[in-house]
Amino acid sequence: MRFLMLPLLGFALTLPSYAQAAKAAPIQETELKGTKIKWDGEWTLVPDESDKLEPMIEEHVKDQNFAMKPYWKKKLQKACKAPQLMDILYGGDGFSVTLGKERPVESAPDGTASAWKRSDGEEFQVTLRKDGPRMTQTFQGDGYTLSHVYSMRKDGDTLALQVTYTHPKLGNAFSYKLIYKRAA
Repeated sequence: MRFLMLPLLGFALTLPSYAQAAKAAPIQETELKGTKIKWDGEWTLVPDESDKLEPMIEEHVKDQNFAMKPYWKKKLQKACKAPQLMDILYGGDGFSVTLGKERPVESAPDGTASAWKRSDGEEFQVTLRKDGPRMTQTFQGDGYTLSHVYSMRKDGDTLALQVTYTHPKLGNAFSYKLIYKRAA
């Protein structure tokens, strides 16, 4: 009986290593990260596939008290936009992203912070981090953070922009997704 248990025990101990060796996901992830992503170009909003901002803002502030509800609604409407057009330029010195009629946001891909002033005069410190088919642009404003996560779809002609607004006094972060297609 002991002779039978010993081979079974040996097999049971080596089974996890066989299962781990069979996984192919890390290889696919590496291949995806190694693919050259073409960020450059003009992008147009796809309204049917994007979140509708006004109803989402209303839903997010519905539980605020009567005095704070209009305050947070105005703050979210000012910071969270759905521009119809986006222009991305990628050069050796970094990225330049223009959302709608705003001023271009120029960022180094190494995460170095740069100053940027929105068209209404509000100032931000902006950082950018690029990781394969995704880049994250973080805007640190006066008391709040606005995060833009750009994710390139596999077709290379569509990208998703996930925007998240966080403020310590708001409670839950406000987040929405916009879908853009490369302009022809």
